Amino acid sequence: MMQDHPLYPRQLEHIPHCWIDGAGQTGSGAARSLIDPALGRGFAEVSDADTSQVEQAVASAKTALPRWADTLPADRAGVLFRLAELLEKNADRLAAVESLNAGKPISQAKRDVGRAADYFRFYAGACDKLNGESIPLGSDQTAFTVLEPVGVTAHILPWNYPVSTLARGAAPALAAGATVVAKPSELTPLTTILTAELASEAGLPAGVFNVVTGAGGIGEALASHKDVAHVTFTGSTATGRKIMQSASKPVAGTTLELGGKSPVVVLADADLDAAAAGVARGIFFNAGQVCAAGARLICDASVHDKLIEKVIAKAKAMTIGHGLDDPDLGPLISAAQLERVQGFVDRAKEDGLNCVTGGHMACPEGLADGYFYAPTVFADVPADAEIARQEVFGPVLVTQTCQSAEEALELANGTAFGLVAGIYTADTTQALGFARKAEAGQVFVNGFLKGGDTLPFGGVKESGIGREKGLAGLSAYCAIKSIVLNH
Repeated sequence: MMQDHPLYPRQLEHIPHCWIDGAGQTGSGAARSLIDPALGRGFAEVSDADTSQVEQAVASAKTALPRWADTLPADRAGVLFRLAELLEKNADRLAAVESLNAGKPISQAKRDVGRAADYFRFYAGACDKLNGESIPLGSDQTAFTVLEPVGVTAHILPWNYPVSTLARGAAPALAAGATVVAKPSELTPLTTILTAELASEAGLPAGVFNVVTGAGGIGEALASHKDVAHVTFTGSTATGRKIMQSASKPVAGTTLELGGKSPVVVLADADLDAAAAGVARGIFFNAGQVCAAGARLICDASVHDKLIEKVIAKAKAMTIGHGLDDPDLGPLISAAQLERVQGFVDRAKEDGLNCVTGGHMACPEGLADGYFYAPTVFADVPADAEIARQEVFGPVLVTQTCQSAEEALELANGTAFGLVAGIYTADTTQALGFARKAEAGQVFVNGFLKGGDTLPFGGVKESGIGREKGLAGLSAYCAIKSIVLNH
């Protein structure tokens, strides 16, 4: 039994369902079974919040705001530093819960917890650096600006990276003196609640960090609340549009990190071994359930076949299994996601596209009911094909060929998305030219997705609005006030 696994997290029944005003609460809404996607069956049960608990959470955050905003920056920093330390101290349990709940390999889950700690530590260091500026208007006027917290902030989180995405938004908000109400995905709420408990242990005052659980209706109630000043959302473009509409009712600001169909360009002079490794990691990491996944390989025709052979070899060598056993590839998050991925693949096959590996469910030994999907590659896919234009959110790569760097750029920019792009080439001038013209928020040269956690992140076009991470991530949570003293 999986409960006998040495890494299986214990006492899951003691995790509260919501965290409001510094204390755990049972959700007042419907009960929900949390599914282990590797087994296809429930392992814990939580109850959703109801709208009255959303009201409580926002009211608590609003009440706590003046005190937290007036807390000395050094004292705010101290709390965030302690929270980072507690995340690291509890990393094994948090990672095991995340691996079980989201299905991801345990080593990846541990990295996510480490990244969450890094976010809190980075923004702790920024607390005393939120400075205004002096503006010269004349000898009879003294003008300056100050940065103030925007107010209560809502954070609506995805299921693929629960704990790190929470920290990515909550840490800068707290550093700026704002208060937080987080709504994790209904599929993966546990590590968000555990982080709230640790935040309280670190010394965060009651009401500063709240969590409500539930599905879309709870997210809508939170995003449209009149006392929420800013909404940060990570998820699909379709849901992002709904969040924008909800947030427009009280005229709240938004940071939206949405879908992607990221291109990876490989030119003829590239190091093909490095490119193959980057391409395989970029699409198969976390079973392809990554908004920035390199789902489109755009390759010079002269090296296409050789490169594809290398990528296929890496795909076939991947181990697939339960996240707690730390395979290369875990399951998809749900039966619905498995059906979605298979639907894209089936339609592509029906259209006559060439599936050169995968294209079917995977069935690791002893895990017949899990939501596993084999690493899949479609070769020479037309640019207008559905599978080349829409986000699949699974381990499915499509390849396209080009005859020149100019054609590669045109193909790279040829979708509605603009989150991330990559290029492999030995020509630095060519690489920088591509980087400047690529319609993407991030561009990686000779190392797809190899960037630091302090690198600003966000998209253009239908991939989102605003930036997270780095010092740029603070701007969403700071309001600039101009003050003029006439004398």
